[in-house]
Amino acid sequence: MTWFRMPLFVWAHYAASILMVLGTPVLAIAIVLVALERTIGIGVFDPTKGGDPLLFQHLFWFYSHPAVYIMILPGMGVISEVISTFSRKRVFGYTAVAFSSVAIAVFGFFVWAHHMFIMGISNYAVLVFSLLTMLVAVPSAIKIFNWAFTLYKGSITFETPMLYAFGFMGLFTIGGMTGVFLGTAGTDIHLTETYFIVAHFHFVMVGGMLMAFLSGLHFWWPKMTGRMYPEKISQLAAVVTFIGFNLTFFPQFILGTLGMPRRYAAYPAEFQILNVFSTAGASILGVGYLLPVLYLVWSLKYGEIAGDNPWQATGLEWQTQSPPLTENFTELPIMDHEAYDYEWLERQKEKEVSSVG
Repeated sequence: MTWFRMPLFVWAHYAASILMVLGTPVLAIAIVLVALERTIGIGVFDPTKGGDPLLFQHLFWFYSHPAVYIMILPGMGVISEVISTFSRKRVFGYTAVAFSSVAIAVFGFFVWAHHMFIMGISNYAVLVFSLLTMLVAVPSAIKIFNWAFTLYKGSITFETPMLYAFGFMGLFTIGGMTGVFLGTAGTDIHLTETYFIVAHFHFVMVGGMLMAFLSGLHFWWPKMTGRMYPEKISQLAAVVTFIGFNLTFFPQFILGTLGMPRRYAAYPAEFQILNVFSTAGASILGVGYLLPVLYLVWSLKYGEIAGDNPWQATGLEWQTQSPPLTENFTELPIMDHEAYDYEWLERQKEKEVSSVG
C-alpha cells in the first residue's frame, strides 16, 4: 500500500498523531513548571515571584488549541469513508483532502493566541494571530467542499452512517463559520466569555466530532460485531439527535450576541425563553443519545447477521470476515487499486461470479 492508496481515515490519524507528539510535551512542561513554582518557589507564572501569568496561557493554549484538531481530525477521516461509501464515488480531490489533514495539523500550531485577544497581548500579535486564524479555515473548507463534490451526481443512499455524516457537515460548517467571528478581534472582544463561545465550541466538538463518532460507530458496527442494527430506529435516532442539538445550542449564539455571559447560573428575564429552548433541546438530545445505546446493545444478540461487507465498501477491513479474524487476514492482501475504487469492487464481484460458474 502506497501513501496515496491509504484511506483518508489513516491520513487523518497520521495528522492527529503529529499534533499529539508535538503538542502534548508543551502541556507537560507547563504542568512541571507549575509544580516547581508551587513546591520550591521559583518564579515562572506568579507575578509576585517575578513570573508572567501570560506565559502560562501561551503554553496552555499552544497545546489546547491543537487538541481540538486532535479530536476532530479522526472524525473528518470517518466522514471521508462514509461519504465515499454511500455515494459510491471516489472522494473528490483525494490528494487535496489528504494534505488538508496535514495542513490542519501544521496551521493548528500557529493560531493559539486567538484565545487571548482580551488578555493583554499586543495589538500586533492580535493582528497576526487573527490573520493566521483565517488561514486555518482554508483546509477545513477544502474538506467540506470536496465532500460536497463527492456527493454531486453520486448514487447517494441514506443509511444511518450517512445521516450522521450529513449532520456533521452541516453542524461543523456552522461551527467553523462562527469561529471566524471569534478569530476577528473586533467581534471577539464582544463575544468572548459569552454563550456564543459555548455554542461555537459545541457545534465544532459535539456537532462535529460526536456526530462523526456516531457515524463511524454505525458504519463499522457490523464489522466489529458481525450484527446489523435496526435501520429505521437508528435513522430516527440520527434525526432526533440533529434536531435536539440545534434546539440546544443555536439559541446560545443569540444569547451570546445579546451579551449573556457563560458560567453564570442566573440571567435576566429577557433571556428566559431562549434558555428554555436550550433546555428542551438538551432533553431531546438526550433521547437521541439514549436510543443508540439501547438498539446497539439489542443488536448484539438479536441483530441480523451482517455478512463480510454489508455496505459494499472498498476498504481492506471489508475484505475480511465480520468480526475480523485474530490476524485480520489469512494471507497478506495486495493493494493493486486506488482507494475508494468502486470499479475495482465490481470487477472483484465479477471474478467471484465467474469462479462459481
